[in-house]
Amino acid sequence: MHRGILTAVAAAVAIVATPVAMPAAAQSMLDKAVNAVHVTSWNVYGPNQTSTIVDSTVQGGHAFRVDVTAPGANPWDVGVGSVSTKPIKSGDVLLLAVWLRAERLPAGAQTGKVNIRMQGNAAPYPDMGGAAVQPTGEWKLYFADGIATRDYAPGEMGATVQLAGAAQTVDLGPVFILDMGPDYDRTTLPRN
Repeated sequence: MHRGILTAVAAAVAIVATPVAMPAAAQSMLDKAVNAVHVTSWNVYGPNQTSTIVDSTVQGGHAFRVDVTAPGANPWDVGVGSVSTKPIKSGDVLLLAVWLRAERLPAGAQTGKVNIRMQGNAAPYPDMGGAAVQPTGEWKLYFADGIATRDYAPGEMGATVQLAGAAQTVDLGPVFILDMGPDYDRTTLPRN
């Protein structure tokens, strides 16, 4: 099942860039997305950063590039977010899938330093699942999963990619917050 979800997510990402008829399996997976998946949905925040959309080899042909010029006191001091556009019910299993690559690595490092997470969009920013990931210069799809802690209206939760762990440049591709519904077996979801 793990490969099936990964294949379906990758197919859904390809669909974002391809204006042709979708296969039924990919169409149903994309229907589970509760956010705008294209790179233009990213919202950047924090000091010591600049951002731009660049041409890229990632699915969709464009990436959202964030150049962090100085690390923050906290990893969340600089980041990007994508908010939900559909309602989510308490207890729903959520899967975050985001394309990342390090354009410029932290000094002396072989990987970037990034946290991905799903959270509520208001203090105290309830955590619904996350992962510390180490992007390289190659595009890779990274995952985190969790469970909705309460009902969320559109815009009340989202995905965050925290970038202030180091001075680095990170390219972000499409982002998916997939609502798998209640009672979904989380052990079948892809892992990093």
